[in-house]
Amino acid sequence: MSPDQLNALIEKVMEQLGPGGGGNKDSPKTSKKLILTPTQILVIAAILGGVLKVHSILLDDTQSVQILLTGSLKRKTAFDKMLDQIGPMSFDQVVKAFLDHYKV
Repeated sequence: MSPDQLNALIEKVMEQLGPGGGGNKDSPKTSKKLILTPTQILVIAAILGGVLKVHSILLDDTQSVQILLTGSLKRKTAFDKMLDQIGPMSFDQVVKAFLDHYKV
């Protein structure tokens, strides 16, 4: 994700948060401003951008909430994409496809 895309995404998120969230000049001075740390902004952007996904939500007896996010910053290579395609195939199918591809 480029810096321009990230900035645009952050602006969109801040607009969605409502008055005070995006530093709206028209909002009343009495409204509380939502202050997000850079880490919080990056997590929000990663969730909205599909880089992070919610893996699980844990709620214990004291009503503490833990949200486990999973994701990878590694971009898939052509080889990774190929492995994703052949993953569900049987060994026979993979060998046959390989031999058919290199058939002279």
